[in-house]
Amino acid sequence: MPVRNALATAQLSYAQRGKGAPFHVTIAVWSHSYDHPDAARRNALVTGVYLADLPASGVYNVSNILIRDRYNVDQTGLWTRTSGANLEGFEGYTEFDTHGACGNAWPNVIWSAYSGIYDERCVADATVDAFRLQTYRIAHPQISVYNYMLGPVTFSFEINLPAAPTSVGLRLGLIGGNAGNPAQRTNTVPNEEWVIQFA
Repeated sequence: MPVRNALATAQLSYAQRGKGAPFHVTIAVWSHSYDHPDAARRNALVTGVYLADLPASGVYNVSNILIRDRYNVDQTGLWTRTSGANLEGFEGYTEFDTHGACGNAWPNVIWSAYSGIYDERCVADATVDAFRLQTYRIAHPQISVYNYMLGPVTFSFEINLPAAPTSVGLRLGLIGGNAGNPAQRTNTVPNEEWVIQFA
């Protein structure tokens, strides 16, 4: 059953084939940034989705990752796996970094992609949607891309856990977009994070 908290909805489900087997986890996420009380912050993306409140027991093995948007299109390559002391999940940022392999005449990061889950009500409101960040050329040959995905976006994977997951952490990022200035190419508002508990 979906649980509503703050500016997003998450649905958590899981199954385990037998004792000691990995949990097959599915997290479906919708953005509700349009409900932000500050109209200037309604244009935002859910840019982080995590299993939260995990026991701090070390490294969790994660496999068979598949991330699909509402149209069932595979978007796995636009999300990066991330780990923390008590979380495992995904961030909507990826880049191509040459680590200096192309020489001093080229930047390390050739391209970067920012992806997240967008509230479809923002699309329908031209005043809010005008705050959307746009793909742009930073400099030759660099480019920065923004990918606004309509929810639900579904994250499915297998993970070794000592017990069933009970919490999902979410991060709202790119809040306020270009602040209403089309010439502004990056957002300047800090992220908002929270945890939804299903226990």
